[in-house]
Amino acid sequence: MDRLSAYDTIDACLYRETGPVERRACIGEYRAACETLSDNGETMTGMMMCAGEEYEAWDRWLNEAYRDLRESLPEDAVINLREAQRSWIAHRDQDCLFLSGLYAGGSMEGLERAGCLTSKTAERAIELMYWDRVYPPF
Repeated sequence: MDRLSAYDTIDACLYRETGPVERRACIGEYRAACETLSDNGETMTGMMMCAGEEYEAWDRWLNEAYRDLRESLPEDAVINLREAQRSWIAHRDQDCLFLSGLYAGGSMEGLERAGCLTSKTAERAIELMYWDRVYPPF
Protein backbone atom coordinates (compact mmCIF):
# COMPACT_ATOMS: atom_id res chain seq x y z
CA MET A 1 0.00 0.00 0.00
CA ASP A 2 1.34 3.43 -0.90
CA ARG A 3 1.65 5.96 1.87
CA LEU A 4 0.28 9.48 1.61
CA SER A 5 2.62 12.32 0.80
CA ALA A 6 3.67 14.55 3.66
CA TYR A 7 1.41 17.32 2.37
CA ASP A 8 -1.61 14.99 2.09
CA THR A 9 -0.96 13.49 5.53
CA ILE A 10 -0.89 16.97 7.06
CA ASP A 11 -3.99 17.94 5.07
CA ALA A 12 -5.89 14.95 6.45
CA CYS A 13 -4.77 15.77 9.98
CA LEU A 14 -5.67 19.46 9.68
CA TYR A 15 -9.10 18.45 8.39
CA ARG A 16 -9.54 16.08 11.34
CA GLU A 17 -8.29 18.57 13.96
CA THR A 18 -10.40 21.70 13.94
CA GLY A 19 -8.76 24.28 16.21
CA PRO A 20 -5.32 25.84 16.46
CA VAL A 21 -4.43 24.00 19.66
CA GLU A 22 -5.69 20.67 18.37
CA ARG A 23 -3.88 21.12 15.06
CA ARG A 24 -0.53 21.15 16.84
CA ALA A 25 -1.03 17.38 17.16
CA CYS A 26 -0.42 17.23 13.38
CA ILE A 27 3.20 18.30 13.85
CA GLY A 28 5.39 15.23 13.53
CA GLU A 29 2.57 12.88 12.52
CA TYR A 30 3.93 12.37 9.02
CA ARG A 31 7.50 11.93 10.19
CA ALA A 32 6.51 9.27 12.71
CA ALA A 33 4.48 7.35 10.13
CA CYS A 34 7.20 7.73 7.49
CA GLU A 35 9.89 6.40 9.82
CA THR A 36 7.69 3.44 10.72
CA LEU A 37 6.51 2.59 7.21
CA SER A 38 9.69 3.24 5.21
CA ASP A 39 12.13 0.38 4.73
CA ASN A 40 15.02 2.54 5.95
CA GLY A 41 12.93 4.84 8.14
CA GLU A 42 14.80 4.01 11.32
CA THR A 43 18.23 4.74 9.84
CA MET A 44 19.74 8.22 10.04
CA THR A 45 19.30 8.59 6.28
CA GLY A 46 15.67 7.53 6.52
CA MET A 47 14.93 9.79 9.45
CA MET A 48 16.49 12.75 7.60
CA MET A 49 14.43 11.94 4.52
CA CYS A 50 11.20 11.78 6.52
CA ALA A 51 12.04 14.96 8.44
CA GLY A 52 12.87 16.78 5.21
CA GLU A 53 9.63 15.71 3.54
CA GLU A 54 7.60 16.90 6.51
CA TYR A 55 9.46 20.22 6.65
CA GLU A 56 8.84 20.84 2.94
CA ALA A 57 5.13 20.10 3.39
CA TRP A 58 4.78 22.42 6.38
CA ASP A 59 6.69 25.10 4.49
CA ARG A 60 4.11 24.80 1.72
CA TRP A 61 1.30 25.09 4.29
CA LEU A 62 3.02 28.15 5.75
CA ASN A 63 3.25 29.82 2.35
CA GLU A 64 -0.40 29.08 1.64
CA ALA A 65 -1.51 30.43 5.03
CA TYR A 66 0.64 33.53 4.53
CA ARG A 67 -0.83 34.10 1.05
CA ASP A 68 -4.40 33.68 2.30
CA LEU A 69 -3.84 36.06 5.20
CA ARG A 70 -2.08 38.60 3.00
CA GLU A 71 -5.00 38.58 0.55
CA SER A 72 -7.42 39.43 3.37
CA LEU A 73 -5.49 42.50 4.57
CA PRO A 74 -5.38 46.13 3.51
CA GLU A 75 -2.16 47.21 1.76
CA ASP A 76 -0.56 48.90 4.80
CA ALA A 77 -1.11 45.77 6.88
CA VAL A 78 0.39 43.61 4.10
CA ILE A 79 3.63 45.57 4.37
CA ASN A 80 3.73 45.04 8.13
CA LEU A 81 2.91 41.35 7.73
CA ARG A 82 5.74 40.93 5.22
CA GLU A 83 8.22 42.55 7.61
CA ALA A 84 6.93 40.46 10.51
CA GLN A 85 7.32 37.30 8.44
CA ARG A 86 10.87 38.21 7.44
CA SER A 87 11.75 38.80 11.09
CA TRP A 88 10.10 35.55 12.10
CA ILE A 89 12.10 33.60 9.49
CA ALA A 90 15.37 35.10 10.74
CA HIS A 91 14.43 34.29 14.35
CA ARG A 92 13.40 30.72 13.46
CA ASP A 93 16.59 30.08 11.54
CA GLN A 94 18.78 31.45 14.33
CA ASP A 95 16.97 29.43 16.99
CA CYS A 96 17.37 26.24 14.96
CA LEU A 97 21.02 26.99 14.26
CA PHE A 98 21.59 27.37 18.00
CA LEU A 99 19.72 24.18 18.91
CA SER A 100 21.36 22.06 16.23
CA GLY A 101 24.72 23.54 17.18
CA LEU A 102 24.41 21.83 20.54
CA TYR A 103 25.08 18.64 18.55
CA ALA A 104 27.82 20.19 16.38
CA GLY A 105 29.72 17.55 14.47
CA GLY A 106 27.48 14.74 15.68
CA SER A 107 25.00 12.65 13.79
CA MET A 108 22.11 14.38 15.56
CA GLU A 109 23.01 17.88 14.34
CA GLY A 110 21.13 17.65 11.03
CA LEU A 111 18.20 15.79 12.52
CA GLU A 112 17.83 18.38 15.29
CA ARG A 113 17.92 21.20 12.74
CA ALA A 114 15.31 19.50 10.55
CA GLY A 115 13.06 18.84 13.54
CA CYS A 116 13.39 22.40 14.79
CA LEU A 117 12.67 23.92 11.38
CA THR A 118 9.67 21.64 10.98
CA SER A 119 8.10 22.35 14.35
CA LYS A 120 8.63 26.11 14.19
CA THR A 121 7.39 26.30 10.60
CA ALA A 122 4.33 24.22 11.43
CA GLU A 123 3.53 26.31 14.49
CA ARG A 124 3.78 29.50 12.41
CA ALA A 125 1.60 28.03 9.65
CA ILE A 126 -1.09 27.15 12.17
CA GLU A 127 -0.80 30.60 13.76
CA LEU A 128 -1.26 32.31 10.39
CA MET A 129 -4.23 30.05 9.57
CA TYR A 130 -6.04 31.45 12.61
CA TRP A 131 -4.71 34.97 12.83
CA ASP A 132 -7.93 36.47 11.55
CA ARG A 133 -9.83 34.78 14.40
CA VAL A 134 -7.26 35.33 17.13
CA TYR A 135 -6.37 38.93 16.31
CA PRO A 136 -9.49 40.70 15.05
CA PRO A 137 -10.62 42.90 13.39
CA PHE A 138 -10.07 41.41 9.93
